[in-house]
Amino acid sequence: MSDRQRRKAPKRERYLIDPRLQLALAVPLVGIVTGVALAWAVAIYVLPGEDVLRTMTAEETRALFLRASLVYYAIATAAVTAVAVFLSHRIAGPVFVIERALRGLERGDYEQRLSLRTRDYLKPLATSVAELCDSLREREERRQRLVKQAAVRLEASDLAGARELLAELFAGEEASEVPRG
Repeated sequence: MSDRQRRKAPKRERYLIDPRLQLALAVPLVGIVTGVALAWAVAIYVLPGEDVLRTMTAEETRALFLRASLVYYAIATAAVTAVAVFLSHRIAGPVFVIERALRGLERGDYEQRLSLRTRDYLKPLATSVAELCDSLREREERRQRLVKQAAVRLEASDLAGARELLAELFAGEEASEVPRG
């Protein structure tokens, strides 16, 4: 089997993974294309009539169509850029908030803001990250509590009790990692 065959990505079965998000992005873009097409139709309609075009030289006609095309392109570019910035802001903002929260998690800061604005996208992802923060905070609090309790038992020379707490602390990990006494 060649490298190319091994690296081939699995065939995509679903193109609408998050229809609400994807359609929310597609509808305004289709609206822009429609609006620009209507603007182009109006521009063609208001161009000089057939009699004027007959009196124009080929160079003047070419220049007229070139100017009309440039104006159309400028309008289309401005409209698409405005909509793209507006739509991407609803994605880029949440991405920024989620990235900041994940960097905070890396430092042990479980209190980063994960609330998004009303019309922002990526709310399910933000909710998942918030749940992860809560889970990790609870796990860390439990770990700290068990370590403190084990330290108190060690100070009291209660080795069996300390070992029991450490076993609870390492529950779910390999048995070889649990300290033996």
